Amino acid sequence: MSEFQFITSDYPLKEVENPYIEFLSINEAIKRGVVLPDMLTDDEDLDRDEKILMNVEAEEHLDEIEIKRDLYYEVANVEAYSSKAHVVELRWRYSDTRAEQLIAYITDHLKTAEEVEIWKVWVDEQTEPSVQSIKLDALTIDALRFLGEVGFERPQCLRVTTS
Repeated sequence: MSEFQFITSDYPLKEVENPYIEFLSINEAIKRGVVLPDMLTDDEDLDRDEKILMNVEAEEHLDEIEIKRDLYYEVANVEAYSSKAHVVELRWRYSDTRAEQLIAYITDHLKTAEEVEIWKVWVDEQTEPSVQSIKLDALTIDALRFLGEVGFERPQCLRVTTS
């Protein structure tokens, strides 16, 4: 089983790209001095100019916030908990700095929406969730810490409202 974090709303949610990830072609990687395995450099069927290689300067950059409409897990894992029409997957590793970024994202979204739900569930295992509601002006990184907790007891949701 796997943990799945997502955000739902009655209004479309913006996607967020990890600013540290870039894709390189084999030729670009070689020019930058990236050591590639022989299976890539020797494969004559690969387009050496196609951007197929993910590159980051530091491994911890892989943990930055990404918010994607394209879900990794089946949408049934969302529908079991939320009836809101719009959903995005939250991909990240919790840190206080990233939680502040998530608060800014939620604050921006709630300029046009009245409510947003932030979920942490276990894939393919639907059980009764713990749902807490708070107003936007009470949203702090402490309220989001459940997203970074290791281990899993039950599905959790934080519903953030404008009023």
